[in-house]
Amino acid sequence: MALLQSPHWPFLIDVYFFLGGLAGGAFVIATVAALLDAERFRDVTRVGYYLALVALIPCPIILIVDLGVPTRFMNMMFRFNPTSPMSMGAWALLGFSACAFLAALMTLLEDAGKVGRLGRPKLLVGLVGAFFGFFLAAYPGVLLGATARPLWIEGHALGALFLAVGASTGAAAIALLLMLVGRRSAAGMGAVRTVLVLALIVQLLSVVAFVVSVQMSGSVAAARALATLTSGQFKLTFWLGAILVGCVLPLLIGVVARRSVGLTALASLLVLVGGFLVKFVIMAAGQV
Repeated sequence: MALLQSPHWPFLIDVYFFLGGLAGGAFVIATVAALLDAERFRDVTRVGYYLALVALIPCPIILIVDLGVPTRFMNMMFRFNPTSPMSMGAWALLGFSACAFLAALMTLLEDAGKVGRLGRPKLLVGLVGAFFGFFLAAYPGVLLGATARPLWIEGHALGALFLAVGASTGAAAIALLLMLVGRRSAAGMGAVRTVLVLALIVQLLSVVAFVVSVQMSGSVAAARALATLTSGQFKLTFWLGAILVGCVLPLLIGVVARRSVGLTALASLLVLVGGFLVKFVIMAAGQV
């Protein structure tokens, strides 16, 4: 696969990667909850599907704004190229958008009492959408690895890291919304907290794998870029914001204070901030 030109992506693309990952993570969690026990985890599924659609709505708008000309976005949609990360990402966004809309619509019809339970068709949409959501959450890491930026090329764990961030931020957003709407079961909140803790563990391990893979690559340019992340201009954002505040602290809260609603809300907020900072700082360091 040929490398893409070295990009200089604006802040809006950081927002797109964050929202797309969160939407994909929330959708996958909602579908898994429906598979495990549709009745017991009904609130998790409802909130997850609604959240996925709301988080997804700005994504195509951001892409169109970034491309500058709407027809460029349409050209990407009409030219399917399985060897192009950009083309695959655009088609994954289209497929996921359709599934997120249908899942949220069916959930809304159920909540409004317009129809009975749509368990089977909604689960089918959920399974298809979960595939696209999984891809959408992970593909930005693959896309970065296909560019000519040394930090991203040598950071072989970026796909896993972005996927873990999507899962952690999706779980954190679901937990926050469940607390805000006041319709939460102990089983549902417990399951979301468990997903959040597991996702944060994978997120930390993926960060370690990313740093180690760059260090062991032997690339001087990649090592120089990594230094800006770990000991240079981005070190406070990376260590204090993305790692300590956004990952380690909420992980400790999730393990030690699982039954506290207030601390769970705090941990969820920290995860959302940290999830954005992880993607932001890696994007920024890679473009220096």
